[in-house]
Amino acid sequence: MKFKTLIYLFLLVCFVGKPKISHGQIDIFIDLLYEVNFLFGFQGEPRARDTDFTQYPYDLYDDGRYRPIGEEGRIINTKAQILLQSNERNIMGGFGQIQFSPISTVTIDVNHRQLFDGNNIRESNKIAISNFTFQYNRIRGRRFNLWWDVGATRYEEQDISDWGFSAGLGFSWFFKQPLSLHTGYRYHQFVEFGDGLSTLDLKLQLHIKRYFISVGYQNLGDRVSANTWLMGGGVYF
Repeated sequence: MKFKTLIYLFLLVCFVGKPKISHGQIDIFIDLLYEVNFLFGFQGEPRARDTDFTQYPYDLYDDGRYRPIGEEGRIINTKAQILLQSNERNIMGGFGQIQFSPISTVTIDVNHRQLFDGNNIRESNKIAISNFTFQYNRIRGRRFNLWWDVGATRYEEQDISDWGFSAGLGFSWFFKQPLSLHTGYRYHQFVEFGDGLSTLDLKLQLHIKRYFISVGYQNLGDRVSANTWLMGGGVYF
């Protein structure tokens, strides 16, 4: 991976390029190299060219998002979903998401959440949260996948808006046909607002060929505080 090579090069310049190197600096350098490997993959692990996508989960066997190593599948994968969100009291809204994977290791995730805080939708406090992330699919197994991501985020509330950045991680587990479990955590830090925003999702999906029905739970914390349920569906294409 070119990005990984650039990181190695930067670390070499920072640590090896100095006139004097202490044992402590060498230890730190080795630890950093280990952490980079942990994030992007150790030697001998499957690379992007070794893993392909399924047409959709459970299309042939018990495979989830990825084909077993050595079995040919799709190179590109896209997933879209729309979910309703509510805490059955004063917060309700919706969540839309598109995930596009040009290769097996990278996913571009674009999502938008629109919330209404109040019993009357017309008079309620409107909150919009948009997020654009680059997701790295760290573990790409037949039935278990783990990822982390970084990206940009925008927050709007009434006449107030702000930009920031986000970071998250999560996993998908295709434990038994036709079901799968998905969870993820993401934190949004804004430039001007003192408070950030955390989101924790837990969803169960029922797969019907390339379509799926999703139900679950989401916890919103810090700037927006609410425990909500999620319900909706989506498609792989």
